[in-house]
Amino acid sequence: MYSQRQVKCDECDGEGEIIDKSKRCKTCVGKKIKKENKTLKVEIDKGTPNGERFTLSGEGDQVPDVEAGDVIVIIKEKPNKIFTRKGADLYMNKEISLLEALTGVDFVIMHLDGRKIRIQSKPGEVIQPDQRKTLEDLGMPFHKTSYKNGNLFINFKIKFPSKVDESTIKTI
Repeated sequence: MYSQRQVKCDECDGEGEIIDKSKRCKTCVGKKIKKENKTLKVEIDKGTPNGERFTLSGEGDQVPDVEAGDVIVIIKEKPNKIFTRKGADLYMNKEISLLEALTGVDFVIMHLDGRKIRIQSKPGEVIQPDQRKTLEDLGMPFHKTSYKNGNLFINFKIKFPSKVDESTIKTI
């Protein structure tokens, strides 16, 4: 009885051709491929959300007789010490003194785009504990509509004095 089976050729190492050692390429040593680093540029739109995917077609690894693969870039937001993001809206917490809650706040924040924004309460406005102030159009740009922005929400935390004596009353 005669049986057939396929085994890898020892002469060509299963490549189907033999390249004379003296004629082999010095770079790839006859393997037909070489390693190369390539810098890819990806344009990221303002307001692009976390987890957004960009596909760069045909920019992946290449081997002979096979179509090149794709490179997929996934956006990962860096955490920020001041702001948290939900969609195009930004949120921040601001601790203020009881005096500021009663007489008004006036402070400057550095926005994510580098702008300095002055935050002031209206004359006579009293800020309640856990009150939220909405500043329209000071959030992130909307994805694919970068001329419109979300809102900035400031949550105020009031630091109450631990006791009240004459020195505390003078500062209030």
